[in-house]
Amino acid sequence: MRYVLFLFVLSLTALSAQQMLHSDEWRSDSRKSTAQTPPPPPDTRSDSLDIVHTDITLSLLSVPQLQATAVLTIAAKVANVPGIRLDLEALTVDAVKANGSPATFSQSGNSLLITFPVPLSPGQTMTLSIDYHGLPKQDDSGWGGIYNQTPYHYNLGVGFAADPHSFGRAWFPCFDNFVERCSFECHITSLSGRPAYCNGTLQSETTQNGQVTRHWKLDEPIPSYLACYATGPYVSWKRTINGIPVEIAAAAVDTNKVRATFQHLPQALQCFQAWYGPFNWPKVGYSLVPFNAGAMEHATNIAIMRSAIDGTLGFETLWAHELSHHWWGDLATCTTAEDMWLNEGWAVYSEHLFTEFVYGKTAFRDAVRDNFLNVLQNTHVSEGGYRAVSGVPHDITYGDHVYKKGAVVAHNLRGYLGDTLFQKGITAALVNTSFDDWSSADFRDKLTAATGHDLTPFFEDWVFSPGFTHFSVDSTQIVPNGGEFVVQVFVKQKLRGAPHFYQQVPLEFTFVNAAHQRVNLTATVSGEQSTATFTLPFLPKFVWINTNLHLTLARGDKEVVLKNATTQNLTTARISITATALPDSVLVRAEHHFVRPDTAGCNPQGYKITDRYWTIEGDFPVGFDGNAAIFYDGRGQLDQLDAELFAQNGSSEDDVRLLYRAKPGLAWQEYPTYFKNKLASSTDKYGFIRIDHVQPGQYTIGKGSSVATHEAERRLLMATATPNPARSEIRLRAEGKFDKVLLVNVEGGSVRDWKLPLGQQADLQVEGVAAGQYWLLLFGPSGTGAVSIFLTGQ
Repeated sequence: MRYVLFLFVLSLTALSAQQMLHSDEWRSDSRKSTAQTPPPPPDTRSDSLDIVHTDITLSLLSVPQLQATAVLTIAAKVANVPGIRLDLEALTVDAVKANGSPATFSQSGNSLLITFPVPLSPGQTMTLSIDYHGLPKQDDSGWGGIYNQTPYHYNLGVGFAADPHSFGRAWFPCFDNFVERCSFECHITSLSGRPAYCNGTLQSETTQNGQVTRHWKLDEPIPSYLACYATGPYVSWKRTINGIPVEIAAAAVDTNKVRATFQHLPQALQCFQAWYGPFNWPKVGYSLVPFNAGAMEHATNIAIMRSAIDGTLGFETLWAHELSHHWWGDLATCTTAEDMWLNEGWAVYSEHLFTEFVYGKTAFRDAVRDNFLNVLQNTHVSEGGYRAVSGVPHDITYGDHVYKKGAVVAHNLRGYLGDTLFQKGITAALVNTSFDDWSSADFRDKLTAATGHDLTPFFEDWVFSPGFTHFSVDSTQIVPNGGEFVVQVFVKQKLRGAPHFYQQVPLEFTFVNAAHQRVNLTATVSGEQSTATFTLPFLPKFVWINTNLHLTLARGDKEVVLKNATTQNLTTARISITATALPDSVLVRAEHHFVRPDTAGCNPQGYKITDRYWTIEGDFPVGFDGNAAIFYDGRGQLDQLDAELFAQNGSSEDDVRLLYRAKPGLAWQEYPTYFKNKLASSTDKYGFIRIDHVQPGQYTIGKGSSVATHEAERRLLMATATPNPARSEIRLRAEGKFDKVLLVNVEGGSVRDWKLPLGQQADLQVEGVAAGQYWLLLFGPSGTGAVSIFLTGQ
């Protein structure tokens, strides 16, 4: 499932970590790593009894009240089974029959206890007929259970707050877990004009006296949470795509929107079958429901919010996500909620694969990178620390570690194996787990068997441990060898929130010569320091790591070719670059590293240094000049951006310094030509730094005494902007002269820039800029200014 447009407050518990520190050279403070909560005891009922088939007869004529009979066919697995405990919540049982005879039963809380007339023997079957009624329950979180929204009535099979999360018990008696599977039939009577849609295929329909009864059947076994129904003013939108029947239940007025929104459904099916194997279900089905917080992957009849089927492509990754669950979650289901990443993380990665298939590699990499950078910076803060994707606690089963970091792990598995082995291993593992459940360890072992590639190190590092890894080139040695060059690359690994160095990592190196020719080669690296040796046909000028994003490492990066004096906003590297003198086009690569830079022996001035740094590399020819812009930001929590720098050194920005070194191993020194603007306040931990006459090398932010002879802070220009809020035009006035203005967002990204005649006033066009909070930064010979402004958009 996926939830959108929904504010769900997670209860977060801050847990202390137990790991030891290596040093501040290698990883951020390990107190931010979070120990895993032990999982609850397993539900062992399926060890002794198997629910083979469930047949539900349901009357919706008196909604919100339900009247129903569930007939369960059960089979014993062991000897002398005296009875059964079924899950049923908020509904009252009227009668129970066992093989047609009345049976003794009782209800206690969410449990229905039934005593068999005679204990069952191994292999012996029994039919239980259970009559019940009542007002069904919606989950306390607002997500999951039964919804009565006239003229719609439907269920969502998972409850975010429910324990367990599986919520089939909201409308029928079951073993409500991820392990027990059975086939299903539903006979649902509703008002004419509001036909029911369920799992499987329609067997019959009877209409009389203003009522309609529909019989649906699914032969493929599913867990209770994937069983479903939806009634409403539906007509069927039917197609056959790639030989697969498709049926979408929608109001008649929505059918044109269905056609447009699902226009890439053929590509989605082709993509997922190519990566994951055959579609093993009788149909692809969706029911549009008036729910505005996402969708639920009920097998063959996905409940999806009606507002997402709006005739545009804006929500196509939502329906693609749910479709992919027919492999991840429906076909192979996580054994426990603690391994929900096997369902949801892979469904998010399926969105990325769908994007790649339809829109190409660049769009794919953008989606992967954006997801990862969000996880890297924010998820440990919102969910109480760095966590592994396996073993998540109950309150964040449906959180970002599961969904978004789960997708990160899936992508990196592809990077470890390569596309061919990845496809082979995933397909074989899913075939081997068809209509079954698995744990992360099961998944590891099946992949290892299918690929012949020992994935123990990968799962230990990426699945069972919190945090992230980072690799950088520490130095190189190049030796000519005839017409070739032998290059030794010395690699340093650092960690962010992880307990140990990663092992057996297939790292791609990009070698670039003076003519910008490239060779990509891969070597396996492990531990804190590694050496990789390559033979190249040319002399490399640059050696870069992971430029093709086969792995997600703890950094963001961007390459640009500067061809004119326009500001280039390298958002993923959290920096902007402007060429002020440009004799020729210039290749620039910027990297924003989410790890603390080296300090041991490299910090003679004793600066307190933040937990991140930038690298700028490129062809900077004679005659080139330019500047770069970054923001320092200590407003967050834990180790978000520069939060720790201010937490340990107070809120004052007066002693913030821009530090620089030309390459690793050299001492950090204050950069000689920069200035900072503390913007609105000198104590809000947020400001702007412009790097004048930018040079290749490494940059970071520190706090300490200035030893530079330059004026690190220029005089502040007082300025105003009207109107504020503004829509399309702004009049900017300052008490001193200025000749350049930058419009930047609150993340520090440059959105627009203006070069102006020197003066004290300018009219700026901002038409087309999205609504939101921004800063106008003014630059002039006498100082710099800043004005906060809100744009309303168009």
